[in-house]
Amino acid sequence: MQMKFRREVNQDDIDHVSEILESTGFFYHSEVEIARELAQENIEKGEEKSGYIFNIAEIENMPVGFTTYGKIPGTADSFDLYWIAVHKSHQGKGLGKILMAMAIEHIKMMGGRNIWIETSSRPIYEPTRQFYLKSGCELIAVLPDYYGEKDHKVIFLKKT
Repeated sequence: MQMKFRREVNQDDIDHVSEILESTGFFYHSEVEIARELAQENIEKGEEKSGYIFNIAEIENMPVGFTTYGKIPGTADSFDLYWIAVHKSHQGKGLGKILMAMAIEHIKMMGGRNIWIETSSRPIYEPTRQFYLKSGCELIAVLPDYYGEKDHKVIFLKKT
């Protein structure tokens, strides 16, 4: 199976983004809807005007993972990593590491120095938090009860 990567987002990708996120069992319905909106905005306005950059990983023309990131308006060189997700059936094979490395490299090429990443403190997200730490991200802050009661916002920083 050959893995391919692309940045162009097409209309079919909106449903693929949903399927990838839903397969993980991590995300609230509202979060999946936000990811769909970002993909739609990328399609309608383009990468530059929407501010949402996607890297989509495909096997046999089927999306199996993606990242979404963009420059934070009003900052000199900071970017947000909005999403990094791999379909449950393809997790544990190093695809997340590849997608993360691609995002970091592209952000660096665009002059980015700081990549801000947020995630949840819920126990299901422990592998995600460990992934960021193993990727060289620094735990910067925890905002208590941010997403809901006992669901804190955990903020990481990756320097490029």
